[in-house]
Amino acid sequence: MKIRGYFFLLLLILLPGCASTGGYKVPSLGQGYISVQDFCRKHNLEYSFDTVDDIVRIFSADVETQLMLNSAVGYHNGNIFSMNGSPFYVQGQIFLPNSVEEALYGLKDADLRVPFMVKTIVIDPGHGGKDPGAISPWGAREKDINLRVAKMLENELKTRGYRVILTRSRDMFLELSERVAVAKRYNADLFISVHANANKSRYMSGPEVYYLTPAKLDSVNRSLQLARSLGPWGMTPNFSARVILWDLMLTKSYSLSIESAQIVYSTLKNMSFSIKPPRAANYHVLRNAYTPAILVETGYLTNAQEARMLVSPNYQKQLAQALASAVVYLNKRHTDVAKKR
Repeated sequence: MKIRGYFFLLLLILLPGCASTGGYKVPSLGQGYISVQDFCRKHNLEYSFDTVDDIVRIFSADVETQLMLNSAVGYHNGNIFSMNGSPFYVQGQIFLPNSVEEALYGLKDADLRVPFMVKTIVIDPGHGGKDPGAISPWGAREKDINLRVAKMLENELKTRGYRVILTRSRDMFLELSERVAVAKRYNADLFISVHANANKSRYMSGPEVYYLTPAKLDSVNRSLQLARSLGPWGMTPNFSARVILWDLMLTKSYSLSIESAQIVYSTLKNMSFSIKPPRAANYHVLRNAYTPAILVETGYLTNAQEARMLVSPNYQKQLAQALASAVVYLNKRHTDVAKKR
């Protein structure tokens, strides 16, 4: 009976945020959700759905709202708001929690999140050693910029009381598996991979932030593999219980990764960085960190103007301060909720 209880809990958590919920009965939603079509009709709005990044855009001439499937955080005209529930897709329709309306139209700001507190942060300066990463037209190397920004971010976070570990503190090469192993070794609450970008077009510019591609979460199969091979519940005798615990952890980490990416985006945008909205990606460090993880591209070394900014200590410090502010805000959101409970 205990295992059945675990499975019931797992279904309650996974179904609302997963596009593969074709068997879910729409009438059982009660009064807690509204279809995106009905919401837009009610408020004279339009909507679009990006199936690659799972982003629902609701808009009019003076309204711009962005929501993500499986995330309780949204953006309205550039500002963060939270919802009591997450948008989800089922039987060809997108459903929004009623708290979207409550948050946007001033009825109340519902706020319900998984308990979470950031104490230990692993910062991963991308590339290093024999791998220089991207290189600017005049020879500035990504690996050096990544390390400088990461060290500045480390200092900013430590002064705010966080425990911070760098995957590398000098110019050395690390395999991708070694980088995520650091997050596991120190039981990190958040993993931030720092990079700089490159593109064939020299006009591409601006920071970017990435979270794991939804299709690559595959929490069920990964949970089965992890339950067979390793902890933290490797000593739990019941295999089914281990699978469920891993599935819960992976799903929670994925949701918090999306929220972290959104907060980094909003923070940098509000600090006048020309940052693009969060995007999904299948990077190894996002897929295998097993903790909330994001990858930040600080800018494009192939853009001459941005490359000059990226090698500037002042600009690097601004980036570090913005990222630290985002972490503080993420933590505050969850600690405030915990205090209310």
